[in-house]
Amino acid sequence: MPIYNASNTSTAIKNPVATLLFKLGKKEKLHDAIIFDSAKHIFGQNTDLTNWKKALEELKKNDLIAPNENKQNKLVGNSLNTTFGKWIYCCLRILKPDVIFETGVAHGYSSWIILNALHKNKNGKLISIDLPNNDTNTEYNFNHQTNTGWLVPEILRNRWEMHLGDAKVLLPQLLNAEKTIDIFFHDSDHSYGHMKFEFETSLPYIKQGGLILSDDVHKNEAFSEIVNSKGLTALQFNKGGCAIIK
Repeated sequence: MPIYNASNTSTAIKNPVATLLFKLGKKEKLHDAIIFDSAKHIFGQNTDLTNWKKALEELKKNDLIAPNENKQNKLVGNSLNTTFGKWIYCCLRILKPDVIFETGVAHGYSSWIILNALHKNKNGKLISIDLPNNDTNTEYNFNHQTNTGWLVPEILRNRWEMHLGDAKVLLPQLLNAEKTIDIFFHDSDHSYGHMKFEFETSLPYIKQGGLILSDDVHKNEAFSEIVNSKGLTALQFNKGGCAIIK
């Protein structure tokens, strides 16, 4: 089954107001159209969009716990200014997962998004694995002795387990201890071999109706291969990907 190109959805392209606003630098309407189309693709054409609209409204009103500030480090990572960042938040608000696994933390931008959603849900935990200062993109490494996930404020950390080390060692151990999870999010080493390892390792633990999320799926064939080999329904934004386990 081909991976649905969410950034080129027919509804978004045919929405003249959204397209015009996008050209003027106002992305919100187009992002909304893409996310609604994507929700119907992943969860079914009869999906009620009411709660999706509510989740997006929370983002528009900035109804979140603010991240920590640290001007010594450039803020990089998945952003709520992107469709994929908004998609992650909305999915978590809709699905209300119990257990999420994340590989790759760095400054903690994605972790902050996830933990805000769990805080709103009043449910769930995030288990993260990170190998600090090992990214080939130096903007994801720390220049001033800053801790991994420094961006996440203390009030959100009661739902967060952080494990520092190699995912090839820690991921199988932690998944086996947890037994089942709702969502797996890859954002660590984006090499083909490592992405393939993480997808294949996590997939047996994901519940029916759960999701695989991944950043940078455009870099190699690992995501498309797992989607095709398992017959998963999937979509891709500019860089991020999502597949549902059915």
